[in-house]
Amino acid sequence: MKKIVTIAILGSLVLLGGCGDQLPTDIPDVLGYQGYIQLGWDSYNDENFQTALDYFLDAIDMDPSKPEAFVGAGWASLYLPDYWRIADEYFYMAIQHQIGYYPLAGYSESQVQDTMWTNFECLHPDLPGSVLNPILQQTADSGIVWVGDQIYAIVGPGNDIPMPFRFQPLNSGVMTMFVAVNSYTTLGADVDSIAGGWVYLNVPLAEMDIGGDTYYTWISVDEQVNYDYRVFLQTATATGQLFYDALAGCCMLQDIRGENGDALLGCVAAWALDNLNTDYTFGYGQIYEGYEVVSNLQLKGTAAALAFANQYFRFAWFTCTSEGLGTGLNPGDPGFVTGLMAVIETMLNS
Repeated sequence: MKKIVTIAILGSLVLLGGCGDQLPTDIPDVLGYQGYIQLGWDSYNDENFQTALDYFLDAIDMDPSKPEAFVGAGWASLYLPDYWRIADEYFYMAIQHQIGYYPLAGYSESQVQDTMWTNFECLHPDLPGSVLNPILQQTADSGIVWVGDQIYAIVGPGNDIPMPFRFQPLNSGVMTMFVAVNSYTTLGADVDSIAGGWVYLNVPLAEMDIGGDTYYTWISVDEQVNYDYRVFLQTATATGQLFYDALAGCCMLQDIRGENGDALLGCVAAWALDNLNTDYTFGYGQIYEGYEVVSNLQLKGTAAALAFANQYFRFAWFTCTSEGLGTGLNPGDPGFVTGLMAVIETMLNS
């Protein structure tokens, strides 16, 4: 993360000695909550992040029921590696105090395919209902692999494999998910996109040798699929600049943490903020406005970078295309990954 100072310091602490009774009259009241907040952001703008954190913690000690100091402490902590592990606690408290609850949640779930393939719906264009349904009606007593083998015979090896599926997680509000893993074939199905509560998957084909015969399967009857995802629980209270800045900090923190970060959490924070405020600007209307240059496009770029770093290229691409970028890329092309990387770099440097 690159800190860009774009405006002058709003308040400066003038330290004078031996000036008799000619003392300045604009010294912040360091004994008050707002005085500590002012000194904290002044120090932050001077890139004295440890001093800034100390001032914000002083403000928290004075009144732990307000969100302002927690927002400042979280952002100051981003520049102090020893505090990365607790920065999310500051953002968590800021959000709680601002909107009354914490809206980001994560779930780990499993679903088992039913006999009619309705838990995970096959969306293959060559399998209309008139073709698919008669096959699926026979799956109750035909074993796990029979359906995959029959569909492969219809679709043929020259057609679109892997096959597209969609499903709905058990909890509503899903915004970010990278992959679903088939516990039978142990193959991961990358997430292509998420829309309207549906998760769209690109499911790879598995070939299995059973009794000397080769069988084909994607997500078939009785197969369990496991997945992790993050949701955003939106209410009418989920608004306000301090809340937005805390969400932005949550996204940035997971990127800074690298392999120790929660990539899904960072992504859902960026997606949620983009849904709430498409014109987000860090610190808008606050005393620290302009102390960072952070926009929706940069945060979505950070989310794409988090997915890319974990090699979930399809979700990274989906994040880019949601901003109208990278639409000309093709996952089947040899240069897809390098092209995707260039798009993400453009978003981060916007």
